[in-house]
Amino acid sequence: MRGVGTPVAARSGWASGRVPGWALWRWAVVAAVAALLVGVPAAIAARPGDARADPAQLRDLVAASADRPWTGYAEARAALGLPRIAQLADVTTLLSGVTRMRGWYAAPDRSRVDVLSAVGERDRYTTPRGQAVWDYGAELLTVVARDPQVRLPRPEDLLPPELARRLLAGTTSADPATELPSRRVAGVDAAGVRVTVADPETTVGALDVWADPATGLPVAVEVRAKGVAEPLITTAFGELTQGPPDPSALEPRRGPGAGVTRSPTSDLFGVLGRGDGSSLPASLAGRERVRPERGFPALGRYGTTLGQLIAVPLPPDLAATLLAGIDRAGAGRTLTVEGQGSALETPLLTLAVVRSDDGARAWVLAGLVPPAAIDSGATDLLAGGRT
Repeated sequence: MRGVGTPVAARSGWASGRVPGWALWRWAVVAAVAALLVGVPAAIAARPGDARADPAQLRDLVAASADRPWTGYAEARAALGLPRIAQLADVTTLLSGVTRMRGWYAAPDRSRVDVLSAVGERDRYTTPRGQAVWDYGAELLTVVARDPQVRLPRPEDLLPPELARRLLAGTTSADPATELPSRRVAGVDAAGVRVTVADPETTVGALDVWADPATGLPVAVEVRAKGVAEPLITTAFGELTQGPPDPSALEPRRGPGAGVTRSPTSDLFGVLGRGDGSSLPASLAGRERVRPERGFPALGRYGTTLGQLIAVPLPPDLAATLLAGIDRAGAGRTLTVEGQGSALETPLLTLAVVRSDDGARAWVLAGLVPPAAIDSGATDLLAGGRT
């Protein structure tokens, strides 16, 4: 994905402001969603269906569905129960609440997702030129050159197609696929497949996916943790039209008189990842480091399955702030390491902040992994990777 180098105003559709009636129409949509509040809950959108499909073939269709275009509305519910940490508020709120989204998807590099709330919306556009984020509340269009592959979770990651493909990519052929009862979701007679995760190094127990058996487009997903009966993440379309979206909906725009700014990346990990990665060892908790992404040498990925660990060096002042925030939340577990460390743990996700005794070195460590993997990874970081 190339960066954005020419003035925003020079790009057709990005900042022209020539959108008669556009703002009124958008706010009408927001008001309608706010009036309903509960949107179209997944429980109502999903009804028994008659579709059947071979589970292994359906799994392959879902994995290969990135070229399937669509337009729709989806609602995601995450029940990880993370406490609010000011510096990570967007993430903790996303993974412990309800997210309502309207999306337009033409291709991996041509999409748009509007996150809806009772007070407004925030729109993210992905184009071949980069990304753009329109914030109604701030009346600001931010043009983003590039985000790394390793980044903090965003609302669009909880859309059924994105969540299904991302998580299935971390499974292996050793994880059995079995048929689930079909559902009718947003007008689609969807066949179901459960992928049971055999890897003991991850907290993910099973992925339940319902998809159009003809196209492989996922329409509903449930993520289950090992040892937990109810799914911790559910997402489903309430409205869906398959086929290319309106091209004009994919062009980033801003309201008349609104501001424009540029950013090399919109993600905290992206900012940190451009730093010095020399403190990251070659392996963590028995997982080998994946080759760093170009331009982000300080983003550490260890392992290639759902049991992957992510490690990112932190500036000492940010580490101290995050540790203090975890302590104030009163929900962290103190790590037994030669240094300082605290972990926020859920049945699915664990996130820890680790700092050396002298405070000179610090990292954030996260993954869909059990506590023992976090403890082992923290020990390896503080020991400089010696095993």
